[in-house]
Amino acid sequence: MTADPIQIRRRTPLPVMAYAVYLHFSGLSLRRAARALRLIISRSHVSIWRWVQRLGPALGSIGADPREVRRIFVDETMVDLGGTPAWIWVAFEPDLHAMLDFHVSWRGNSIDAYLFIRRLVHKYGRVPIYTDGAPWYADACRWAGAEHVVYDRPLRNLMERMVQYLKEGTEAFDDLFPARKSRLASGRAFEHVLNWLSAFMFMHNFVFENGDLGRPPLEWKEEGMPPWLNGLRPILSLG
Repeated sequence: MTADPIQIRRRTPLPVMAYAVYLHFSGLSLRRAARALRLIISRSHVSIWRWVQRLGPALGSIGADPREVRRIFVDETMVDLGGTPAWIWVAFEPDLHAMLDFHVSWRGNSIDAYLFIRRLVHKYGRVPIYTDGAPWYADACRWAGAEHVVYDRPLRNLMERMVQYLKEGTEAFDDLFPARKSRLASGRAFEHVLNWLSAFMFMHNFVFENGDLGRPPLEWKEEGMPPWLNGLRPILSLG
C-alpha cells in the first residue's frame, strides 16, 4: 500500500490522528488521550476510537519478515466482549520479541486453534509451534502439519503477561461500542476489536521500546514502509 489509507473526507489532519492513537497505545484511556490532545485540537474520545478503526487495518498489514521467524509461541485467553465470552488467540516470536498475528472467535476449541495455526503456517512456514499444552493444540498442530512443542514455565509466564495485557486493553476498547453476536452473520462482529489489535501489534513491534532489547522489537526500515507511514514516523517516535 503506497497511498494514504484514509482517503475519505476528514476534518482532522492525519498527523494529529496518528498522535492521538499513539497517546492511547502509550497507556492512556481513550478519554485521557482526548484530554491530552486538547493542547493541539479539541476532539472527543469517540473520535479517537474511530481513528483507531481507520488506521488499524493499514498498520496491521505491516509485520515481521517471515524469513526471520524461527519459532512461534501461541496462547489464548477468554475475554468479555459486549457481555459475551469470546477468545483471543495470539502468536509471538520470542527471539524477535515480536507479535506475529492474532485471531478472535466466539469459541475456544480445536477448530479455532487449527484455523489460526493454519494461517500461521501459511504466512511463516512450518516452524515449530510452542503452546502451554492446552488440549486443543495437539490436534490443531497435527491437522495443520506443524510441529507441536509444549513450552516450560518461564516461557509460559512471558506469554501470560502479553496475553493479559491484550485482554485488558481489548475489553476496555470494546466497552465503548461492544461486539454483538447479532452481527456475526455479516462477519463484522469483531471488526472493531481486530482493528484495535492490528494497531496494537504495529505499535508493539515498531514503535514502543522493548525493556529487554532497549528498542522496538522490529526495525523501522523506510524502504519497506509505505510513504504515508514514513511521514508519520516523527509523530510515532515521541517516546
